[in-house]
Amino acid sequence: MRRRNTDKRISSLSDKPWMSLSLIVCLLCWILCFVYSIGFPSEKGEATILLRTFSVLLFDDKLTAFLSCLIIMIVVAFVIQRISDIKMLIRKHTRLPFMLFLLLASANAGLLSLREVAIVLLCLIFAIYNLFEAYQSPDATDRHFNAGVMTGFAGLFMPPILWFILLLWVGMYQLRSLNFRSFMASFIGMCIVYWIVTAWCLWNHDFSMMASLYYRLTDFKILSPEVFQYYRIGSAVVVVILVMAFFHIKMDTFGNSVRVRQMLSFLANMSVWSFILFLLYGEDSDSFMAVIYLPSSLLITYFLENIRPVICFVLFYFMLFIWFASFLSRLWIF
Repeated sequence: MRRRNTDKRISSLSDKPWMSLSLIVCLLCWILCFVYSIGFPSEKGEATILLRTFSVLLFDDKLTAFLSCLIIMIVVAFVIQRISDIKMLIRKHTRLPFMLFLLLASANAGLLSLREVAIVLLCLIFAIYNLFEAYQSPDATDRHFNAGVMTGFAGLFMPPILWFILLLWVGMYQLRSLNFRSFMASFIGMCIVYWIVTAWCLWNHDFSMMASLYYRLTDFKILSPEVFQYYRIGSAVVVVILVMAFFHIKMDTFGNSVRVRQMLSFLANMSVWSFILFLLYGEDSDSFMAVIYLPSSLLITYFLENIRPVICFVLFYFMLFIWFASFLSRLWIF
């Protein structure tokens, strides 16, 4: 009885403090990156032609670049929180998915200035939202079409993201919404984006955009071991906690409804698929690690909210310390 009361006391005491501390850490990371111009100006050679054309002003104005990225990250975190609340993926009502994504994004120093991956994250989270909304609804072709459009649009900024269309179809099968009509709706939704791009190239008699997209899609460069430096310990911690969350979800077979288990399974598959692409595209490793943050924020929240409050308390603050320490180490390198 005493142990149970202690757990409740620790849980209630850690509610507002971790929110306040997390917000302080996020703001501190953004302020430090802004002051020292981390990731700014963006290297235009690494960006797609569309991104260079779309955001010329954002590349030239530091304040606009950082504010734009901050707004995008807040919107992504809000949609993640919305998915968690509407689909009841977490048994307890908590703001941890929102805060956890902001923490993960803020701890990635290379992500805080506007880059193509910020727009990609926005597109992918809306694709996931539409996919979940079409749960057990094969006739909801509008949702599948929207998911395909979002995936295709994300591919314009980061072509390797197009491989996520395969994950989308697997998710439609897992969530029992796959049939011929839904498959074609998602496929046409993805293709219509590139039909427009092709028409634009024909109009301008310039196919350099299509050539650039194809080159980046097929340019496989296996991740070199030299990439794993000490400042990436924060990313390694995310992967370790994710593995623990995977095992916890597999063992908690009867703790959730079938719908929640299927959606969590899709998020786990998304993490694995992102990690595979992380290894295959060495030049975009930071970007794919940022993509892993989308499912990680929900999966890690589920894991933390279903373990003993004392362990949750210690583990959260340990992760917070490691992420901020890795951020400072990377800041030192810059």
